[in-house]
Order: sequence, then structure tokens, then C-alpha cells
Amino acid sequence: MTAPATRSRAGLLTAVGLVAMLAFVYSPVLRGQVLASRDVFRIFFPDSAFLLESLGSGELPLWNPYIRLGQPFAATLYSQVYYPPRWAAVLLAGPIVSMTVLQVAHAVLAAVGVFLLCRRLRASWPASLVAGAMFGLSPMMTGLGPQQNVVDAAAWSGFILCAAYDVAHRPGRGPFLRLAVYSALSLFTGSPETTLWQGLVAVLVAGAGARKLPRERAGAVVRVAGGFALSAVLAAVALLPTAELARSSSRLHSDWAGQLTWSMSWPQVLSALWPLADWPRGAYWGEDQWFILTLFLGTVSCALAVLGAVRGPRRGRAFAVGALVLVLLSLGRNFAPAAWVLQGVPPFSFFRYPAKYFVGAAFCLSVLSAFGLDAAARLARRVRPSRLRAAVAFVAMVGAIAAIGPVVRQLPMRASAEAGAPWVPFCLGLAVLVVFVPLGVFARPRRVRYGLAALAVLELAAAHALLGVPTYTPLEPLLKPLTMRPLLPQPFQGRISTDVNGPADPTLGVASNTIERSLDRLMPNRFVEARLPALEGNGAPEPLYSEEFHLAGKRSIYDLVGITHYVRWGPPPFDDLELLSQVEDGTTLSRTGTALPQAFLVQRARVVTDEQALEAVSDPAQPFRDTAFLASGEALERPRCGGTVSLERHGAQRLELKVDACDDSYLIVTDSHYPGWVATVDGEEVPVHRANLAVRAVRVSRGAHVVRFDYRPWSFRVGLALSVLGGLGLVGVAFWRPRRRHAAAV
Repeated sequence: MTAPATRSRAGLLTAVGLVAMLAFVYSPVLRGQVLASRDVFRIFFPDSAFLLESLGSGELPLWNPYIRLGQPFAATLYSQVYYPPRWAAVLLAGPIVSMTVLQVAHAVLAAVGVFLLCRRLRASWPASLVAGAMFGLSPMMTGLGPQQNVVDAAAWSGFILCAAYDVAHRPGRGPFLRLAVYSALSLFTGSPETTLWQGLVAVLVAGAGARKLPRERAGAVVRVAGGFALSAVLAAVALLPTAELARSSSRLHSDWAGQLTWSMSWPQVLSALWPLADWPRGAYWGEDQWFILTLFLGTVSCALAVLGAVRGPRRGRAFAVGALVLVLLSLGRNFAPAAWVLQGVPPFSFFRYPAKYFVGAAFCLSVLSAFGLDAAARLARRVRPSRLRAAVAFVAMVGAIAAIGPVVRQLPMRASAEAGAPWVPFCLGLAVLVVFVPLGVFARPRRVRYGLAALAVLELAAAHALLGVPTYTPLEPLLKPLTMRPLLPQPFQGRISTDVNGPADPTLGVASNTIERSLDRLMPNRFVEARLPALEGNGAPEPLYSEEFHLAGKRSIYDLVGITHYVRWGPPPFDDLELLSQVEDGTTLSRTGTALPQAFLVQRARVVTDEQALEAVSDPAQPFRDTAFLASGEALERPRCGGTVSLERHGAQRLELKVDACDDSYLIVTDSHYPGWVATVDGEEVPVHRANLAVRAVRVSRGAHVVRFDYRPWSFRVGLALSVLGGLGLVGVAFWRPRRRHAAAV
């Protein structure tokens, strides 16, 4: 068979193998179900609905007015506002189905990227297929489905490393530009920690890949670092608003005690090759991480990765170092040096949830597994197959399976580790049999290579059937409209309060149909899909004073910010509320008549500390009804006379009011005070003050005025300018051709 025919056959078998594995892994999707667990229905469904609403209105979604009295939307990186595949999926499939489409598409992208990288690193196609399946289609990657931004960013890893390898070996514009574009796409997906470890591995590959001379290695590292620097410029329109949001959030002002939350425990590291080794896990915020639902990558695949690190080619050493470093970082608080780095060394100290770094370790291990499979094929040349050796290997496998249970019971292992223990000797025993059993269908190294590849892929398929993560849900219940909508005013002018953390009473049916009923319960943040503004919200980063203000549960704060309706899993929170609806699962809708309007006038103001403002908004006497408690501005003491405020225009990023003030007053608008909001009174810009701890206020004089608020953050404008300049530079470099010098005619 000719070489082109061989390559064509290999390509066809690779495609068929990936499609077959994909169909098996995502078989629930083929049965009409969708991904809907954890943050998918709590955050990504609502975000997708708001993104679709903004795209439909032709407005860039910089500000979400529905959550927490309003907060930045594009600045929350996981919203993926600037990520083209997110737009396409939402526009074509809608907010519910789009998340499943993105998950499947990026699983394919991850597998193909690693496959192409391994081929670039001169691994055989069966070995590259195993590596691609190990990373893109492993239970770990499927279990990451609820954390869609991490999956999307990780999917670009193979392409980024391909470009980095080319930058190190074939300096030129093409590889450099590809590296910048792929890295920018990774940043736009909203998981900067992922881009960080991708950059770390790329630098390791560049430093190890350049040949011999230290100056060549240094040059390769500088070129790779330059590509990532350019990607940061391209993504500045997302990164600068994100930095501003982080600076304005509660995290910057906390002691970061929870920064190492969801660190990997040592049993969880073991569970990458030993199924169920980390079960039962500890408390949700305890010793074990819950960010990744399962970390299993395959016993055979991990064994091949170890072999690749030990006996693989020199070009694999960078991935071995990367895997080790990233595993140690993922341990976080369970490994003191990692804790020190993650808490004190920028840029690692900017992020939380160390378990995310294990995704990078899985990527490195998948590449090493390709080297290991080829190394096993080479070693097969030295091992003579025989029926006797095969029989001995089989007996040893059976003996190990029988003995491992009693051995595990004597070890300090988790309770479920014994149940998963036979898996390890069984899979390793089959791998040994592939080497020893004498079959003459193919040349021996090829037979071993194909046999181990088939075994590794079949093990991953069996693991999916065993572990069964993540959760899929029938589509139809998720498409049902909000049943309580007819009980709410049309149009809805007030705000709602919801149970963002669920009911305190565990007997209220929390576990029943949680996902299917999440819209009716307005679980966070599904009130966004119903276009109902709320005081509460879920997702990071949390605004300042979130615990003291948004989640305090105090009647005075509810009245201040205009809460007209309450949705609870249980009875109404206050006795004087009017019960409008109660359904069989205990969910209630109630109404109050004591809420203030969204905007009102006061003729008294005091400049106070945040502690005094918190005391005032928490006071049951509600002194904020006639006094503004300001963080800045001027005090005011005029006779109370009221005044009128009417809403003229209201959009996500603008608010126009007609004000008739009976005297010098402060106009209080109970929307979030946040950098970037500017106000004009009769066309003249005026300062926006923070009032009553968390809302906005502007000073107005006696008489009729038009007051307008617009969201125009400097971080977006500067970031957009940098991104445009970076894009123009990228295009210029791509199309620039140096002039050729022509010899002068004689």
C-alpha cells in the first residue's frame, strides 16, 4: 500500500474512531436531552438568554440590569460576550440548547487539537488518537461540562501548543500570529487560569524545543511569550473591564481565606487512574474539591503517560515537567509550596479554585500517553510473545484482581476505593496481554500499537458508562414558560427577591425536580430569562457589601430597593405580605405594598461612613425614606417636601427620568453604584454619588429637570482601543511584505 493511501486510511479510521467515541459519550444528547447540571442552569442559561436579548436589540451587553440591582455583564469573563462561537450557538440554538452544542463542539475541538499536536510531535496516528480521546472525550472533560468556560478555553490547548512548537522550531509570522489568535480565543472564553497554564506549558515546550544553543532557547521563549502578550492586547476589551470588576468586588477587599477553596486532595490525584478512589468526598467546601465532578482519565492512558515520560522522546520532557508542576499546583492547600505560590506569586495569586490546574495536567498527560504508546510498540520488539507468558500474565491479573480488595481494606483509603480497585489490575493486565499474546495479523509493533490504542479507548467508553457524569435533562421541561408570570404586573416595574441559596428548611422538597422547576422557582439566575430585576444573584465576582446588603434578608433593605414581590421555597418571609400563589412543592409568590419606587427625592442628606450607612439601611425605622446617607457629596438639610419622579426611558445601559423637585434635593436611584455610570442633569454632567451603601444619587436643584444615566466605562473604551490596535497590528503583520532590493541596471 502506498504512503498516501496509508495516510488516507489512517485519517479515515481516526475520524471514524472519534465520531464513534463522541456518539457513545454524548448518547444522551442523541436521545434529545441537554446538559443542565449545576452552573449550567443557574448561570449559563440566564447569561445566554440575556446575550440573546442584547444581540436581538442590537446592543452590546455591557450591563445586566436584572441581577443584584444591576452589575457588569461583559466584564464577567465567563459571559463570553466577545467569543464568536458563543454568539453563533446562542443565535442558532437558543439559550438552553446552545450550552450542549458548545460542550459537544469543544470536546471535539479539544480532541482534534491534541491529535494534531501529537502528530506534529511525530507520534503515530493510533497514539495521537488515544491522546485526543484521553483529553477531549475522557470522563474528566465530560464532567467539566457544567463549567463551560473552562472546557471552551481548554479546547484550544492543542492548537496553542502546535503554534508554540512551530514558533520554537520554524520562526516566522504564521506560527506567531496563530499563537496570538488561538490564545486570544482562549482568553475570550472566560477562564484566564486556563490560558495561564497554557502559556506555562507553551514556554516549557519552547525552551525545551529549541536546539542546543541557550540563545536559541531564549529566543524561542521570547517569541512564545510575545505571542501571548499580543493575545492579551487583543483581549484587552474583555480583560480591562474584568480587572475593574475585580477591583470593585468583595474579593479584593476580603482576606482571601477562600482562595485555596477546592484544592485537590491526594486521593483525588489517585482517582485519575483509579476510579472511585476519592469517594466519598468530604464537605462541599471542605478538604476535597467539587469543581471537577470526576477526574478519571483512564488507567491504561495514565500508565502509557508514565511510560511516555520515562521512555518517550526528549521532546516529551516539557510535558512531563508541565504535568508534575500542574498536579502540584492543583493540590493547593494540601501542598505547602503550591499554597505559597497560589497566594503570593502573581499572576497565580489572582485566581482561586486550584483544581482548575489539573485540567492542564490532564492535557500534558494526554500528550505523554501518545509518546508512551509508541514507546510500548518499540519495546514490543524486544519482548518475544508466547502462550506461556500470556498465560502467566493472565493468572497474575486474576490473582491481582482477587487480592486487591483485601489489600485495600488494610490501607487508609476512601470507602469506595475498594469498589474501583479491581479496575486497575484488570485494565493493566489486559494491556500486558496485548504485548504478550502472539497474534500474527500485523507486524508486531503495529499490532501492539493498535491493540493498546483500542484498549485505551474502550476503557474510556466503559468509564463513561460506569461514572455517568454529568447530569442531562429532557429538553421539554426547560422550555416551559414561567407559570407565575400572569400573577405579576405587565409591564413589571418593581423588583423581586428570590432564594438564591435555597430554603433553610431541608423538608421543603429542595431535591425534587430542581432543574426542571428552576424557572418557576426563579432559582439564580433564571429570573434574568423572565426579565425580572432582582436584588439577589449568583455567580462571581460578588459586589461589595453583598453579604451585608444583597443577601442580608432585612425588610428595610427590601423596601429601600423596591422589592414588590417575593419568591420563596416556603412561606412568605414576612407576616404582612399578601400571598398570591403557592404550589405543591412549597414555592410561594407574595406581594408587598411598602416598597419604595426605583427613583425618589429626598431633601436631607448626610455624609457618613460605610458602617453608618449600613446601620441606616438596616434600621427598621427606615430613615432613608427622607435622608440620603452619602459616601461623597455635600450634606443637605431642607424641609421635607417630596417632589415627583417619572420614568421616561429605561434600557440596560441607560435610564432617563423626569424630575420635578420642590427644593434642593438628592435624587436616589436604587440601581447599583458602579464605576462607569455617568449622569447628566439637563444635559450637564454631574457627579454620581454612592448613597445608602450601594445605590446611586445625584444632586438636583429646585424645579423641573431631565436626569439621564448612561453606562460608559473607561475600562471598555480603553480596552476596545487596545484590542482594535492589536487587531490592526495583527493584520498588518499578516499582510506586510518586505520590499525586494533590485540591483541597479548597469
